[in-house]
Amino acid sequence: MSAAGPGGGDAARRSTPCAAHRGHQRRRGRLFTRFLPLLPTTEPMVEALLADADPAARERITAAYPGYPDRSACVRLGGDFAFGSAAWQIAEAHGKYAPAYLYRYDFAPRPLHWAGLGATHATELLAVFGIYRSKFGALLTAGVDRRAARRVTKEVQGRWLAFSRTGIPGDGWPAYTDADRAVMVFDRTSHLEFDPHPERRMAWEGFSVAQ
Repeated sequence: MSAAGPGGGDAARRSTPCAAHRGHQRRRGRLFTRFLPLLPTTEPMVEALLADADPAARERITAAYPGYPDRSACVRLGGDFAFGSAAWQIAEAHGKYAPAYLYRYDFAPRPLHWAGLGATHATELLAVFGIYRSKFGALLTAGVDRRAARRVTKEVQGRWLAFSRTGIPGDGWPAYTDADRAVMVFDRTSHLEFDPHPERRMAWEGFSVAQ
């Protein structure tokens, strides 16, 4: 989610620098192992993705996912290829012109974990749109998850509204910069992390499927 992307052109950047707000999910690739097999989440798919890559780049990327070619490592790799690397690279690029705020959404009620999904792609929308306050949300969070889900909803909505009004998502969430790479992590207890998983972030630097 962002107010502006980094690719708006030099003229746009010179005239109206605009803050950006975007993120990804902790288990972003898992959705695509169950319902939408579009990402490289198996060894053959990963090997096909990296087939034309420089051998050093291939080794760097696969080494960043301990256990590769285990399925769980492939799922993490595929999720980073499609979402994590884009979030990191766009935040870094945009931050050269205007503030960029990066988040990672880690919260998931137990039924999503039981389904093998966890905090997968787009699950932050359950909080953004207040689904956890609905009847469906009450069923999804029945028991021990309800209070945490509502707390996460309140925080996410407050941050999103603050950003939409001011371009700053509230206190305690610094912009993402090359110096510290601050990431707001939304979970049962939300917190800041600085450059989480640097080995995975750096592994994708310079990689392109078009190379």
